[in-house]
Amino acid sequence: MLVKHILERPECRLPLVVPREDGKNVPYFITIHETGTGLEKAPANRTAEHYIQLLENPKGDPRCAYHFLCEDDKVWQFLPTWVRTAHSGSTEGNSSIGIERLVNVNIDFDKAIQNQARLTATLMHMYNIPIGNVVPHKHWSGKECPARLLAGLYGWNWDMFILTVLDFYDRKDFILGVDEDVK
Repeated sequence: MLVKHILERPECRLPLVVPREDGKNVPYFITIHETGTGLEKAPANRTAEHYIQLLENPKGDPRCAYHFLCEDDKVWQFLPTWVRTAHSGSTEGNSSIGIERLVNVNIDFDKAIQNQARLTATLMHMYNIPIGNVVPHKHWSGKECPARLLAGLYGWNWDMFILTVLDFYDRKDFILGVDEDVK
């Protein structure tokens, strides 16, 4: 289920780099994140609502935000996909679409990562983004993120994630409503 909770913080919307004719950003990459703080720490009891509060009332850089957060039972959209925002830790990566995955002790990791893969396939289809432009956060900043996926925890690794994205893409099993009625 897609839930739209669009941020009203103008400071998280960066100037566009390569705008389309309609003035919206052209995303060429999709960046995969997770909310965990690294492998040395166990997942916390932080829910999506915790991260929504952080997005609405940032404690750090007010330019930071991401487009989506995937749980096991829903996908949250916080920004239109054509908005450029700081989520990657590098200027180049800020033109990508940022997809976080919730890391929580009470979440079904398998279902959350399936939602993240399905959303990735949807965005690839929407923007004609090749699978080679689906990258982990680590690609841009060197930060070990998404740490649990890159480490192969919970029966998943990066290669399996990419194969799952391609499976959703090939079957045209997309999430409906992304960007609809969003400004």
